[in-house]
Amino acid sequence: MARAKIEDERKEQILKAFEACVIRHGLAKTTLQKVADEAGLPRSLVRYFVGNRDSMVDLLINRMIERGEATLVDAQQAGRANTLNDLIDTVFDRTFSDETSNNVVGELWYLAQRDVTIRSRLADMYGRITDALVAQMTIEEIGPGMAEREDVAHALLSLAYGDASFIDVGLSKPNAIFTRQLADALVRELTNASDT
Repeated sequence: MARAKIEDERKEQILKAFEACVIRHGLAKTTLQKVADEAGLPRSLVRYFVGNRDSMVDLLINRMIERGEATLVDAQQAGRANTLNDLIDTVFDRTFSDETSNNVVGELWYLAQRDVTIRSRLADMYGRITDALVAQMTIEEIGPGMAEREDVAHALLSLAYGDASFIDVGLSKPNAIFTRQLADALVRELTNASDT
């Protein structure tokens, strides 16, 4: 049992170092040696605990998925994701508010242009958020059908991701609530479509 705990601690230490290197150097220029130096470990231990660079990228994507899911679970347990409005708040204010995650995901997006496996993993990660939005719309019977719910969920996720991406490149929001109001307008439009 103690060995498993040490292994988990080392992986966490290495993944934190990997994130720091990705943010500082970019994913393309992050090497196992840079990660080892950042973690304060020999390169051989980095390889032992996480494998090669591709394995480390895979673990990093898993970490991003776990963070996103943990944010959603925390919101649900705290009663902040019981309605579509609450869930949208969670997506806008919590899922995309972690600057480290946003920067790492930005680097992964760049790599995904050339790597079909990473592209698929990122699509799965964002697909989970979309599915949660669609499920909540279905529970609340918002929208005339599944296709329309999926379209609005995609648009909501696009707004949230785009909003966070602009902040990451230094474009601050002139009006902090406008994007969220636009999200509300999309949901109202979908609600009106189901009433007709």
